[in-house]
Amino acid sequence: MNEESSTPESIVRAWWTFIDQRDFKGATRLCSIRTGVDWPLSNERMAAMADWQSVNEHYPGQWNASIAELIAHEESVVTVARVFNDEASFTAISFFTIRDGLIEKVVEYWPETYDAPEGRSRWTQPIS
Repeated sequence: MNEESSTPESIVRAWWTFIDQRDFKGATRLCSIRTGVDWPLSNERMAAMADWQSVNEHYPGQWNASIAELIAHEESVVTVARVFNDEASFTAISFFTIRDGLIEKVVEYWPETYDAPEGRSRWTQPIS
């Protein structure tokens, strides 16, 4: 990557492009040797990017990904991404730390949707 394309924002955009293309090895090339990925909601840590790559390569189905929102500030980037196929769609909320032009840390939350509790509908409406 040249200097212009190695901003924290561009690095994270490239990460999601690699994921959309199912090029998980390409995504790992954006990471430092120390990079790990945490999924706190399932209590999983992939301490080596080779482990993260294997998890993704063995996940069933063909998935695509697109960034819905990206916020970058200095070495921190947060994305809300949609990961989807013809049958399902998930949201990934990811926190990236970028140092020296490489991804140093990723913490991802994969929240699951749920029905709103009974009795609140008089004050709320569905999000379209």
